[in-house]
Amino acid sequence: MTELEIRERLINLKDELENVIANGEAEKRELTEEETNKMAELRSQIEEAENELKAIEEENRKIAETQLNNRNKTNKKMELRLFDLVKEIAEGNVSDEHRAYVKGNAIDFRAAIQATATGMGEENVPTDKAPLELAIRNNTVLDKLGVTWFSNAIGDIEIPKYHGSNVYWADSENADAADGASGFTTVTLSPKRLTAYITISRQFLAQSPEDAEGILINDLARAIAEKIDMTVFGAGSGSTAQPAGLFNGADAGTLASMTFDDVLALENEVEEHNGTDFVFVTSPNVKYALRGVQMGSGLQMVYENNEIDGRRTVVSNSVEKGGLLCFDPRDLACASWVKDGMTIIVDPYTLAGKNQIKVTVNYLFDAVTKGDRIAKKVFGQA
Repeated sequence: MTELEIRERLINLKDELENVIANGEAEKRELTEEETNKMAELRSQIEEAENELKAIEEENRKIAETQLNNRNKTNKKMELRLFDLVKEIAEGNVSDEHRAYVKGNAIDFRAAIQATATGMGEENVPTDKAPLELAIRNNTVLDKLGVTWFSNAIGDIEIPKYHGSNVYWADSENADAADGASGFTTVTLSPKRLTAYITISRQFLAQSPEDAEGILINDLARAIAEKIDMTVFGAGSGSTAQPAGLFNGADAGTLASMTFDDVLALENEVEEHNGTDFVFVTSPNVKYALRGVQMGSGLQMVYENNEIDGRRTVVSNSVEKGGLLCFDPRDLACASWVKDGMTIIVDPYTLAGKNQIKVTVNYLFDAVTKGDRIAKKVFGQA
């Protein structure tokens, strides 16, 4: 069984366990012996699946460690940092060592650079991309929510999308069982290129502050993460060039007339698809509107203590203005193609007249929903 299959199985087992517990709580009764035995069996299967995942993760860690050690042995004299290479390119004095390293990684420094010619005037910089990938994820709202994220993807990724099983009562003892597997389809994550760039001054390069590498990596990561969040939590229809926004096709409402019922309607829609671990994601203007809306006849407001109706809530300017999203983060799958899909390009010529360097990152990313535990609405001005 693959890692993806194990993760999907683990999610389904946890959902099944939650449903057993929820049934007893909803009916305000003690669990039956059958339900208790079922819970024990499910917990045993969950523990088994978690142990399988730990074993796979440990194996992957050992493989990555071996690859890193081999790379370090090969390049033991080469501790390349993005900042150092940018500085060398900007100053026009790339060392012979770095030139040899670059050529060894199938990247060519051009002898004649023409800033105005198509395909010229740029230098590809090979570096260890892991710090940048980690910084990108750390800067996204998506990572804070705990979505399903596939790093270092290779090719398209097909994952199952579950709509709920179809279960029927049989007409008689010997009647054929109905097909209950029609609740599954598949969705595909395919690489879509995101381009982001930052400009840095030559003075910054000259001053070489102690944390220059971190500053450069974090600035690039923030630029990419912000665009990812704005796209995923936007209302775009999506295409072969970019992912669809989660608010695409959302119902419309009016901000000034928001009520607690609007929130309950979203919760109800998610719970009808067996959603239990759902959260809210919203824009600042919805947050402030809900701070003035009471829950029923009580004094408690819908939005209090960073929660909506007691549920964890993430507020971000990257969310579609007026958007309110209720969903299970596990139902959102994201993927990034880093090994061969991320390129860092340094252009010291285009903005030379402004005494600046342009650093561009091409980043391959995609996001799709793999479940129906999601509800959304966009509240506009009256």
